[in-house]
Formats: sequence, C-alpha cells, structure tokens
Amino acid sequence: MAGGTVYRTTMRDSWRWMSWDIPVRVVPLTVIPVLYLLVTRTSPAALGLSENHLARDLALTIPCGLGGFAIAAAFSDYLSRRAGRWLVPNRADLLLQTFYYVILNAFVEEWFFRGFMQGTLMRWWQIPLLAVGATTVLFGTYHLLGRWGWRPVIGATVAGAALGLLYLWQPSPPSLLLPVIVHAAITVGFLSLGPTVLFAWRHRSSGA
Repeated sequence: MAGGTVYRTTMRDSWRWMSWDIPVRVVPLTVIPVLYLLVTRTSPAALGLSENHLARDLALTIPCGLGGFAIAAAFSDYLSRRAGRWLVPNRADLLLQTFYYVILNAFVEEWFFRGFMQGTLMRWWQIPLLAVGATTVLFGTYHLLGRWGWRPVIGATVAGAALGLLYLWQPSPPSLLLPVIVHAAITVGFLSLGPTVLFAWRHRSSGA
C-alpha cells in the first residue's frame, strides 16, 4: 500500500501468540464462570446461556454485525495508516485467525465479561449502568495483556461498552448470542477479514 509496508502474516505467526493466548486468557476466562456456577448453584441462564428471544436476536445479528465489522475495519485501517504498517494474513492464516476469533475468542470473552462479570455485578449492585461501566473498564484494561497501544485499547473499550449496552438492552433473561456474534464481527473486522478485504480492494483498484 502506498506510504506503508504490508506484512503478510502466516499460520506460524498466529500460532506463536495463540499458544500463549489459550492457556493465559482463554482457559481461565472459561473456567472461572463454570466454577462460579458450580459453587453458587446459579442457573446458567443467569450468565447468558439462554435461548429466549432467539428469533429477535438472530434478526438483529445482520445489521449489528455488519455495522460492527465496518467500524472495526475502518478503525484498523486508521491505525495502520498512522503506523505505516498493515498486517494482512495470507489465505491459510486468514482461515485460522477467523476460526479462532469466531468460534473461540468471541464466546469466551462474552461469557466472562458480559455473562459472568456484568451479569453478576448487576445482581449485586442493582445499578445496571454502573455494572456496564465497571465491566467496560476492566474489558479495556484486559487488552493490555496483548501489549496493545493506547489507541487500540480505547477502541476495545468503546467496543466493550457497546457490547455491554447490547447485553443490557435485551429482554430478561439476556442471552449471549447477539453479543457473541457482534463481538466476532468486530474482531474479524479489526484483525483478520477486515484488513484482508481492504487490502484486496486497494490492490485491485491500483491495477497491480
């Protein structure tokens, strides 16, 4: 791309950080809510594992998911322009990253932050917006584990606020389905499919 460098990442590049990511983040964020359910004998529906209002949630996934994807892709492109560096996965790495973000990462993070943390704080404090705010701050701060700069951390915090409000806005009992799908769309827009689509579009437009 003009004025910058394009780095085509590979499956080996992604597996290098995934091999750290799975034991350090994914496993604890999955296990902690499960232990909470077992110890407190809380219903899984209280943590968002509910199929209520399924048709409503599925109808909202397309507009909310596409909107999240477009905003995340634009923000990723903005950050790449500032850095003069684009990280674009090759075909195999695109499949690996997208599978990881959609199947694993989105559910685990929503399960922990929205279902477990936000839901529990709402029940404890009985002040929903305060629970959303506290969870959002923790969600943004948590992305510092990935050594993100302050701009992407702010972006993650804004996304976390939107996901928290989306979860709060649902009829009771809230379901994780819609936040998980929107979370997945935001993540692939920011980190895998979004950069790939923009790279292909610019490459084609330039006639290269």
